[in-house]
Amino acid sequence: MVSIVLVTYNRAERLKLSITDILNQSFKDFELIICDDCSTDDTEVVCQEFCAVDSRVRYHRHSSNQQMPANLNFGIQQSIHEYVAFLHDGDRFRSDLIQRWYDAISANESVGFVFNAIGETDENENTAVEYREFEEGIVNRDYLLKGVYFRRWLFASPVWGEAMVRKQLVEEYDFLKEKYGFYADVDLWMKLLQSHDAYYCSDVLITGPSKKIQPRLFDDNLIKVFVKLFNMHLEHRKLTYKRQPIRMISELSIFGVQSFLNLCYYLLATVKNFSFKTYIEAAGLLKHVFLVPWLIILFSYPILYPSLKVFGRIKSMARKSLASSAGYVFTSELISNYSFGVICL
Repeated sequence: MVSIVLVTYNRAERLKLSITDILNQSFKDFELIICDDCSTDDTEVVCQEFCAVDSRVRYHRHSSNQQMPANLNFGIQQSIHEYVAFLHDGDRFRSDLIQRWYDAISANESVGFVFNAIGETDENENTAVEYREFEEGIVNRDYLLKGVYFRRWLFASPVWGEAMVRKQLVEEYDFLKEKYGFYADVDLWMKLLQSHDAYYCSDVLITGPSKKIQPRLFDDNLIKVFVKLFNMHLEHRKLTYKRQPIRMISELSIFGVQSFLNLCYYLLATVKNFSFKTYIEAAGLLKHVFLVPWLIILFSYPILYPSLKVFGRIKSMARKSLASSAGYVFTSELISNYSFGVICL
């Protein structure tokens, strides 16, 4: 009834935990397709051990590194069921995750995909931070696309890459676009929202370690990330408002302001986290008007660099304080201004 595609790369130890959580789901009628993107650690050994004891598990190892979109697309193409769950290695899954997702999508024809609240864990697997976006239930497609995706100046996605989708829709929209790299799923969610609603499970059904415990595999060239997200969001705004020329002008004006703020944020993050050489090289990725903030920050570099370092230390201390004791819950308002930025600041 459900195909689960688990993408993995070089996380053999935590992969064991992820697979165990999947096989222990209360929902039993599924196939698990593990797509290994040419790992160089013991990933294959780990997966073969699970294949030997559970017939629901299928393992495929690519002969060369494909990157996330191609790896996930392969798994979707291999799947045999109507509903496909996208899961990532290293995360932990509550035992009722697949059941909750399946119940939501199978009972609501208007729903194209299901996602949920996310938790971040410490070194002891205790949830330190919760990211909760909406109330339980159907999230209207126009609201989610136009009111959330199109209004976040950091281009932050409320879907953290893991969800259950209708396979037919993914095929109709021609799978994930490889040109968007690790952010290709964001493009897919916005495509699906052109025709279908989403469903949100407000419970924390998935948790993952902080980036200090498990480093992210995202592209760390922040200006490349900006260019990808800029092109993606521009494409979706044009698609959404192609029959409303007046509204198109208004939306593109708002998008221009958002893009300017977004780029300034990424440039400042580059100053703080990377070398001066990296900042200079960023100019080669920018064109026309986007070179203006780059030049302004360049001339301010001697002042900005030490100031941002101090800010980083203060922010780190504040986060530790907020996440202590019972944990801290990030609401949708906070997430819209913060959560996507944690990858760079």
